[in-house]
Amino acid sequence: MPFMKGLHTLLKRGQDVSTIDEHFMENHPDAIYTLDILGRVTRLNDKTSLLLGYTRDALMNHFKHFVHPDDQDSTVFHFQQVMQGKSETYTVRIRHSKGHYLEMMIVNIPIFANGLIVGAYGIARDLTTNRLMRQQMDSIQFDQQLVETLPGIALAAFNEHGNLLRSSDSFAELFGVRPEQLKHLSKQEFLQRIHPADQQEFREYLDLLKTNRCLPSLDIETRVLHPQHGYQDIFCRCAFRQDDRQQQAELACVIYNLSEHKSLDKQLHDEKEKFLTFQQVSTSAIYRYDIDQKKIDFHTRGFENIFEGLLHRHQQVDGLWIEDLILPEDRSKVEASYHRVLANHESEVSYRIRHDEMIHWILENRTPIRGADGVVSAFQSVIQDITQLKQQEEKIFQLAMHDRVTGLPNRTLVLEQMNQWIATYPTFSVLTVSYNALQDINHDFGYPIGDKWLSKTATQLLHHLPTASYFGHLYGDEYIVLFPNVVEECSINKICEQLIELSKQKIVIDSYEWYPSIGIGVSRFPEDADSAEDLVKTASIALGRARVNEYSVYSSTFNIETYRRHQLQKSIRTAIRRNELFLEYQPKVNAWSGTIVGAEALIRWQHPDWGRIPPNDFIPLSEESEMHILIADWVLEETCRNINQWILADLPIVPVSINVSPKRLIHGNFAETCQETLQRFGVSPSMLEIEILETDVLFDNSKIQQSLQMLSQMGIKIALDDFGKGYSSISYLQQYPIDTIKIDRQFATTLVQDKKTQSVVRSVLFMAKEFGMDVVAEGVETMGQLHFLRGLECTTIQGYLFSKPLPKADFEQAMRRRQIAATEAMTSPISTRTIDASITIQRLNGQDIHVGRTNIAVSKGTMHSVSFYSPLHLPVHEGIELVLILKQQPIPVRPLQAIELDNGQIEYECQYLDVKQSHFVFEALQSS
Repeated sequence: MPFMKGLHTLLKRGQDVSTIDEHFMENHPDAIYTLDILGRVTRLNDKTSLLLGYTRDALMNHFKHFVHPDDQDSTVFHFQQVMQGKSETYTVRIRHSKGHYLEMMIVNIPIFANGLIVGAYGIARDLTTNRLMRQQMDSIQFDQQLVETLPGIALAAFNEHGNLLRSSDSFAELFGVRPEQLKHLSKQEFLQRIHPADQQEFREYLDLLKTNRCLPSLDIETRVLHPQHGYQDIFCRCAFRQDDRQQQAELACVIYNLSEHKSLDKQLHDEKEKFLTFQQVSTSAIYRYDIDQKKIDFHTRGFENIFEGLLHRHQQVDGLWIEDLILPEDRSKVEASYHRVLANHESEVSYRIRHDEMIHWILENRTPIRGADGVVSAFQSVIQDITQLKQQEEKIFQLAMHDRVTGLPNRTLVLEQMNQWIATYPTFSVLTVSYNALQDINHDFGYPIGDKWLSKTATQLLHHLPTASYFGHLYGDEYIVLFPNVVEECSINKICEQLIELSKQKIVIDSYEWYPSIGIGVSRFPEDADSAEDLVKTASIALGRARVNEYSVYSSTFNIETYRRHQLQKSIRTAIRRNELFLEYQPKVNAWSGTIVGAEALIRWQHPDWGRIPPNDFIPLSEESEMHILIADWVLEETCRNINQWILADLPIVPVSINVSPKRLIHGNFAETCQETLQRFGVSPSMLEIEILETDVLFDNSKIQQSLQMLSQMGIKIALDDFGKGYSSISYLQQYPIDTIKIDRQFATTLVQDKKTQSVVRSVLFMAKEFGMDVVAEGVETMGQLHFLRGLECTTIQGYLFSKPLPKADFEQAMRRRQIAATEAMTSPISTRTIDASITIQRLNGQDIHVGRTNIAVSKGTMHSVSFYSPLHLPVHEGIELVLILKQQPIPVRPLQAIELDNGQIEYECQYLDVKQSHFVFEALQSS
């Protein structure tokens, strides 16, 4: 067999089979394995595992574990012969992992090391599919000899008179007759099945055989008739045979279907090419380098396919034989690979070579070979030309790392580039540039126009950037630009102003025209952040603060609020379980009598570290997770529980409204939750009102409308909150079951002096009266506002003029009194004599905190305390320490109290942690 010849050739050349490495085994097309002297499998390739269906670990066993019980004695005998130095070829039945047996041809060759047999090398080939054909060939030795040279399909033997003596079943199939009909098939009938054009030639062919008995055999190609398939081309080999016991000679024929023969011949040719020798595998590029002799002592033909015509020039080169071919920038890693092999470690290295003015990528896997003294004396290597693979990787990289429309580096690639810049440049700036129009264009004009918008904006921006900058795409029509060594304020301002000028350049797409609305956010390395992710984040924060056609430079003043938000986001998940949430109630009163006619339940959070948290701070955080569902249901439950307690306490209860987000209305069945909660606490639906923001109905979701309809049918009233703040539309009042309109507080602020506001409020009241709806005016704080609303016959008021939100106990007292007197709020003005300063948090509940600064306005100072204004909500307790920075002087302080002013500012009074530093505040205030 071809692979046996290859093995014998290898042995005749004196090659030590043990030098063939695992890389060669894995690339070999047949199942290859090695056994130790006890018969246990020590190594194998994937082909062995695939052939038998076992894992590699399962095959690491004694060969008897897999051999058929009836074949074990003969297999052991062959193995013993191999252990005596012989090469053995035999067949054996091997158990497949699924339980059936495969008939295998096994070739075993002893493995020598230092003149001793240390194991056996094996090749296995599945012969199961050839078993039936082989059984027929064994019946007659002569037939078998013919089949060995040309695997047969049909066998037949005739006497000298032309009568059929015997035949194979396939012979009947070839002529399309039943096997029993062959017994009566005469020579004449056989010849009649030959194509008429070939009959004369075939007769002469038989006569030649008959008259020249010395001829071993003759071959002929002809055509025979099949009843169903017509004439088929066949290849026929015939020979006369006669021994001493036979009085008559017999004509034996082996007939092949020519197409199948060609297929078989190709298969045999392929097998021959694969198994010719272990060294000459044409599909593999393998070589062995002798470190002591400094030369290649063998290589495969595949080696020359890669290094065509180079071997003879480089065989004798000292050191790394192809060093002068390798590109200079890759030589160091190839040399490192060489030294790793010398240290007896396998190594994989990829590098580039220049050959015939072309660059080729080479992947090389090197395995060290140790001599008898244990020192590495050579290495074997499997090499591949991966140039095409690298080109494909580059294409994939382009697709994965670049935006589809603009072709710009995407966010992932930009972050990689930023990490390189962090390691390269001492400083650089990051600009996020947004054109702020893509979403509207996609919605109004379609995505094809949107894609053109992206292409146009990217091109416009690219043409106005210096060559040293790096330009990428974040998402939407938002881009990112990196400027090396640009962090000075004047330089940043100049760049941003130049880019803002692009807003004056018209962008034309098809027949549409736009002037872009550009916003820019800026962050700097390392001043604002020292990681790529944080630099993008800080630039995006700055972009969020930039107005249309303006830019904003990030400052660490945002860091306290960012840190606070992060802490709140972590702890909001446990707020309900720790009983940190509570409700306050703001009364709704009759505009003339002050009688309480209702209330709004407002959620509050008393954080253990940060103190009282406004709803506007934590409700948006809850909506970033599923917590908003739990919080909405908690508010519903707590409100119903309190109403139940007031009923039992015989208080003059009034309807209470709760705020519900559209996300909660969409999730699950909120109406059923309300019904179950009301029934559980024995509260009438008329005592509950659901408030939904006017801007929330813009969701235009059928589930929202369905939920509100179900709530209304249950008897729960629906109020449209902040009416007039969003895109007010009469269609909302028609589409949704609205019972009450709440006029947004912004109208109350300018009601007395602004004619337009008066007209809007008058129109709302008229429309509500026509629709039979109630109206509540929010944010009423002055008697002037109240008098005007009375004149317009607005009956229900909610605002600080009558009451701020009250704790539960205080609201219960207000219900007992039934009425609340109007008291005009006193706005605490910010002191006109203030000093700009900043603060940072130094310590919180025993932990050191490292955050940036927030700007404040210092208003006054005494020997023991200092006061400042800030919109930032800070906790007031013993566990917090602040550092007030006044004219670069750090002054440690601790908050004593905080007063929320009506203008959104908070006035903090803080004590000095070191009273000696109070003079810094005095001196600054006196010099201001």
